[in-house]
Amino acid sequence: MEKKTAVLSTLGALIIGTLFLTAYGVWIEPYRIEVSHVWIQDSYWGKILEKKVLVQLSDLHIGKIGRREQRVLRILDGLRPDFIFLTGDYVKWKGDYKAALSFLARLKARTGIWAVMGDYDYSSPRKSCLFCHDEGSAHPARSHAVRFLKDSVVSVRLPKGPLRIAGIDMKEEQALSRRGKLGDLGKNGPVLVLSHSPLAFDLFSEDQDVLILAGDTHGGQIPLPSWLLSAIGYRKNALYSQGLFVKGNKRMFVNRGIGTSHLPLRLFRRPEITVLHFTP
Repeated sequence: MEKKTAVLSTLGALIIGTLFLTAYGVWIEPYRIEVSHVWIQDSYWGKILEKKVLVQLSDLHIGKIGRREQRVLRILDGLRPDFIFLTGDYVKWKGDYKAALSFLARLKARTGIWAVMGDYDYSSPRKSCLFCHDEGSAHPARSHAVRFLKDSVVSVRLPKGPLRIAGIDMKEEQALSRRGKLGDLGKNGPVLVLSHSPLAFDLFSEDQDVLILAGDTHGGQIPLPSWLLSAIGYRKNALYSQGLFVKGNKRMFVNRGIGTSHLPLRLFRRPEITVLHFTP
């Protein structure tokens, strides 16, 4: 009888704990947005970007402008960024693009906003064009100030030197590596690279002076061991789940994103806005 009571007590505790964690993961943690401050020491980046506020957003997966999205916008207003960098997945899979476009229209940065697209953004190919062009037109989008980079590099003139920004298009990522178009990036001066997938880190050699900003992983949304992530086909999460990675001259920061995919749940993987600081 005592053994049966102990078993029932343990089972009850497990059920209550599971329900509590599920409730926390669905209704609380996805809205507890963390502002992460990342400090990078580099002679060139520090010279041209010292005292500048650079912000990275990723994986918004917007269905509507709700409580979470309003919170992001308020945080951004408080940060007053010089640059905003967006690393893909602004919509839900085959979802409505209007809310995402409305969100982008409310972003403000002193110098500019640059972005790349993610796989979810291409889930409705015809609608994906709305990010870059006015509907029914080849004219660049006028509803927002975001400049989308598709396998291209731009140079932004700053008082102490140029900032080169490259964007790797999600659809072409592996093809780019085969064609060797990334081979010269970072060899003639530092380049900031935007990529949705963190697997872009593997496309660069250690002598390329690049800083990659990526997302896609959501930090896993829940903590799982690397071997399990590899076994279920999530190599990107197993290798580059979140945070800063350094190998030779190349560096990468992987942002946990704001929204969720597959399951509307986060456990110990809070949504994240990244602020990058550079010192000489």
